[in-house]
Amino acid sequence: MKLSKLLDNKMTLTCTLVALAGVLLLVFFPRAGTAKAERGTVARAQEEDTARYVQQLEQRLYDLLSNIDGVGELHILVTLESGVEYVYATEQKSSVNLLSDTLSSAQKRVENQNGSEDSYIILKDATGAESPILIKRLEPVVQGVAIVCSGANDSVVRQKLIEATATALALPTTRVSVVSK
Repeated sequence: MKLSKLLDNKMTLTCTLVALAGVLLLVFFPRAGTAKAERGTVARAQEEDTARYVQQLEQRLYDLLSNIDGVGELHILVTLESGVEYVYATEQKSSVNLLSDTLSSAQKRVENQNGSEDSYIILKDATGAESPILIKRLEPVVQGVAIVCSGANDSVVRQKLIEATATALALPTTRVSVVSK
């Protein structure tokens, strides 16, 4: 009977210690979960910015191409090589060793220990919210454009659509496809 009580107490003690260790980890390392959440927020913002960029680009192309003589109903699809990218300010810490050269005691050489560590520079506002410092935003690179048009049976209209699109987006004409509807 005493053995079962002791085992129950050990089990309770073990569970209590594990729970206490978890609480201590949360108290001393609260940023671990926050960093993942911030990365998720940045990734979502990049995806939203990319989608908005494509939508605006397609609309601007539609406005341009729909004014070409002979173009009927028009549908445009823009594809990207990559999405919007943000470049944030970082700080690099590296460890350096000074070693005496075996040939001469007066000569010294510096070796980087490949222990360099990059971290974002964080700005804290008056409300206490933290955010990394944005240096620049890189716009997406257009991979290609597909155009479906009811007037594309006419080779002159097709050529005008290809040239206007290629010029507007600084693309080679081989990356613009025009097909009839």
